Amino acid sequence: MTRRRHILWLALPSLCIVALFLIVFLSFASVSLMHVDPGGAVMHGPPSLANYANALGSPAVRQTVLRTIELAVLVTILSVLLGFPLAYVLARSPSGAVRRAILLCLVATFLSGGVTRAYAWTIVLGNRGIINLGLAAFGLPRLALINNETGVVISVLNFILPFFVLTLFGAIRTIPASLEQAARNLGATRGRVFRHVTLPLSLPGLAASASLAFALSLGAFLFPQLLGGGRVQVMATLIYERILSSYDIPSAAALSVLFLALVLIALGGLALGRRLI
Repeated sequence: MTRRRHILWLALPSLCIVALFLIVFLSFASVSLMHVDPGGAVMHGPPSLANYANALGSPAVRQTVLRTIELAVLVTILSVLLGFPLAYVLARSPSGAVRRAILLCLVATFLSGGVTRAYAWTIVLGNRGIINLGLAAFGLPRLALINNETGVVISVLNFILPFFVLTLFGAIRTIPASLEQAARNLGATRGRVFRHVTLPLSLPGLAASASLAFALSLGAFLFPQLLGGGRVQVMATLIYERILSSYDIPSAAALSVLFLALVLIALGGLALGRRLI
């Protein structure tokens, strides 16, 4: 009994924070049952599910959901392709200078705010940005890298990659390097060691890192808003526009609830996949 009481006291601050977020979410969810008159801003009842029916029946909402999922899947795949080698080098490199340099680059991204990074990418990817000026210097045509999905993917990937690498780095560090060395001593090439030893043992950590990258990609708002130029509509920007443009808070609340349900279903599927690994 004493041990349970100690555990309860230790968990109490976290439970209070979770309860606070739950209360706020339930309050916001209750707003989704209201409605506003066209041209008005006053919410009133009676409570109904009309906002949910309108959202589920809207082709524009369905298209936005599909685009959000597609972008999240693409960013997650790119995170795996780019982040796994970086996390492996960070975990296995014998050079302390290399490890410190990689960690410095990863940590440096956390020292700048999201708005700063978003505007920095507009400078780099813009029509007169560093990349296009370099192409023009070689007589090559300029590329449209912002106000489209390309800029959104690049900026979101830049934001998520440090989280992915640092999460996977911890998982790879738990794999004994002696197992890889034993496989090499038995005549296995580096490729076979990776395929048959490193990759299978790192799959749980890889699944956790991919789940984190997917969840962060689904909820991205700032980079699609600034780098998309209003042409790349995702769920977060759609909810923002419902509030800012039409002040239809009940409709935005219904979209938020549906979006949360989508995220939970996706993460539940990923968690189930992790258990099967």
